[in-house]
Amino acid sequence: ALEPDLVLGAWQITSQNDYDMISAVAPTIGPLGDTGVDRWDEQVRVLGEVLGRTDDAERIIADRNAEIEEAALPGLEGRTAALSQYVTNEQQVVVVADPDDGAAALFTQLGMTLPPALVAEGGASQGRVVLGPERVDALVADLLIILPRGGTEQDLMALPGFDRLPAVTGGGLAVVDFPTVVAFNTPSSLSIGYALDVIRPQLEAVANA
Repeated sequence: ALEPDLVLGAWQITSQNDYDMISAVAPTIGPLGDTGVDRWDEQVRVLGEVLGRTDDAERIIADRNAEIEEAALPGLEGRTAALSQYVTNEQQVVVVADPDDGAAALFTQLGMTLPPALVAEGGASQGRVVLGPERVDALVADLLIILPRGGTEQDLMALPGFDRLPAVTGGGLAVVDFPTVVAFNTPSSLSIGYALDVIRPQLEAVANA
């Protein structure tokens, strides 16, 4: 009904049938790879090609990468990071578990890694694992960015063992709101800059620990 000239579907297009249906309406960009979420820089580069603005795209990527490089404090090298949501009404912990997922790319650029045990548990999970609230051990990381979805930080602290996680005791815990977790979870060139500003205190705490 909107008569679009271009459809940007990305990770929301989950099957070939969906892609065929949508691309019959207008040229459509679906997922760029097999990971759950595409990298932000790959998205920008493809848009530059589609819109005939490749120079602008490369400038945007270079500017943002320079900002990430500036935030990559020496003490972050080799540290671990986890991005999670605790869905309070369903009592589920959702964690990014694929280092190739676009939501993990920022951590890699900062010199950090996902916790190896979490990656091993993730397997073929399309980038995310869903665990019960008793599995806070999956959140053992130096930096933990988490949304208490439908709840508060107090709900997180009430989970057995949460208050003893390394990120909590070491200053690397960032309890964020929904827009901020989206900025990390489905990153764009603009959201990455916003996300970095939010977690700078935690990055400094982890780097100096």
